[in-house]
Amino acid sequence: MRIWQNIRRPSCQLRLRWRYFDLKLANGLEIRGEREQLTALTVLVLAYLATPPPPVAPTETPGALVPLEESLPVPHRYALEFGGLAPAMNLTLQELHDLAWVLEAAKTPRFPWWQQGLGWLTLGVGLALAVMLARLPRPVEMTLVTRLIPRSPTKLANPLPSPPPTPPPGATITLNTVTTLPPPPPALTPGTIQSIPLPPSPGERPAPTPPAKTVAPPELQGVQNYFRQRWQPPQSLQQPLTYRLVITPQGTLSRIIPLSPEAGVFLDQTPMPLVGEAFMGTIPKTAKIQLELAPDGQVRVWFEGWES
Repeated sequence: MRIWQNIRRPSCQLRLRWRYFDLKLANGLEIRGEREQLTALTVLVLAYLATPPPPVAPTETPGALVPLEESLPVPHRYALEFGGLAPAMNLTLQELHDLAWVLEAAKTPRFPWWQQGLGWLTLGVGLALAVMLARLPRPVEMTLVTRLIPRSPTKLANPLPSPPPTPPPGATITLNTVTTLPPPPPALTPGTIQSIPLPPSPGERPAPTPPAKTVAPPELQGVQNYFRQRWQPPQSLQQPLTYRLVITPQGTLSRIIPLSPEAGVFLDQTPMPLVGEAFMGTIPKTAKIQLELAPDGQVRVWFEGWES
């Protein structure tokens, strides 16, 4: 892999310096870290790009007037989570494609010209040595033939023990009684099933207990009012959509985490505000809540706790 390398695309640029990398995106975000973190970032982006949510146009209310500046087509954006390596962001399809391209190009090893020339030189020297060794004269091989002289049979120093005598027909043989056998298992009643607990497999961990759902405090009443006025369930929705939202004291979203595969697929069809956009009033601290959007149009907000 090259120590110094610059990979550019229209919406992003990746610089590799020894053990570190510097990634700049079109929205002004800059991500820096080590090569091991770049590998983890590449796995996350390629896994997200393999199954992205389908782009869906924003829903419009029939008969509602749309301002002229909002009637123009808006590019679809994907909410990309980096799993703690970098803050979440919204990227267009072109920006997401450019990001995956530069990360894939950085993963492919590229050798400089001097390393390629050194490899060809080593190969040529090896072939020349092989030809020279093949032309060298070989030494004369001499075969020594020997003949074995059989020895006279001698008596064995330790004779083999004689087999035990065979009892005559009809004789009675008494076996030694074994008193160390384990006790027999208890008899089971017909119709009963004996359950034997299986030992846990190595590395198996108990499933985490989900946090208890509590009613949201009055400070977060604006979240429920916001989604109740805008939530219109799609006709194909069969199960409720659940999201974990992290709300800053300024009333903006800092993180959106879908808690089910259906929540990730229908994310673009929900009235979810963008990350960093204010959609409610200010609150005392950063709050973590669960938002449930039901197919019948109901909106439920569960409070998980305040973050320090």
